[in-house]
Amino acid sequence: MEGPASADLSGTGVKRVRYRKGTIVLDDLRDYPLLRFVLHSGFVTADQLYAFMKLEHRTSSRNEFGNRVRRLLEHQLLVRREIRTISRGVVYSLTRAGESEMIGRGEFFAGATDKVEASSGHLQHALELNEIHLALKQSGMLVRWTPGSDIRSRNEFTNTGYAKDYDALVDVSMDGVDCRFALEYERTPKAKKRYVEIHRRIETESELSQFLYLTPNQDLQAFLLRVFGDCRRAVHFGLRKDFLCETLELSVRNNRTPLSMSFRTVLAATTPSFGGRATTRAQKSLF
Repeated sequence: MEGPASADLSGTGVKRVRYRKGTIVLDDLRDYPLLRFVLHSGFVTADQLYAFMKLEHRTSSRNEFGNRVRRLLEHQLLVRREIRTISRGVVYSLTRAGESEMIGRGEFFAGATDKVEASSGHLQHALELNEIHLALKQSGMLVRWTPGSDIRSRNEFTNTGYAKDYDALVDVSMDGVDCRFALEYERTPKAKKRYVEIHRRIETESELSQFLYLTPNQDLQAFLLRVFGDCRRAVHFGLRKDFLCETLELSVRNNRTPLSMSFRTVLAATTPSFGGRATTRAQKSLF
């Protein structure tokens, strides 16, 4: 954004800062966290965005939040979409200018979203993944949510990436111990041959020990249990609707046994660290 101009407005020799008409000065404590969240979510509803900003103490009221969003819209950093085909109302994403601003701040960038159709599965996936994130945030157990954009950036540009581009890496705190798992939200099934490569990647994963797949219905969960049947790593499967209500207490099954148990029990069995890799509160981020 264009910077301030200085001028002696009082005749005293003391320069006061004034900003050129039409520019916007972004606030580090409120504007940038909001833009950062939209960047990493891809798409977010007004209610979701307000809920996250409220939980992060980045807004004082719905009115203040609305004024801030309108200001970012007016300066073409956010774009507002009316979604008539789904019951979610208004959806926000970043404009190219908004993406560029965040890149300049050192944020990871997963690709432009301005050409994605409003009715696409990608948009629906993003909004439903936000609800999963929000449920964890509201539970008070979330230590860190590493979004897929961060994971893809690390995998593409470093030699210390993960075996797969997961939807998120989740660090949670249970009884003072931090645990980590890879999260995938499988909204629709892939072709069976695609899962052969996914099996291989999960089997070679050295950074993570636990994998949770959430699905929107039991039929898709049963399909995944079958196609992951020959995977040599234990992969756990649960329903998204159960996770939204119960978070880590949801009942899960894995591809190695027909028994069901809570995902919290699965994580507790691997404490005090996953694969000998303890997470620390120093890693905590805005997410």
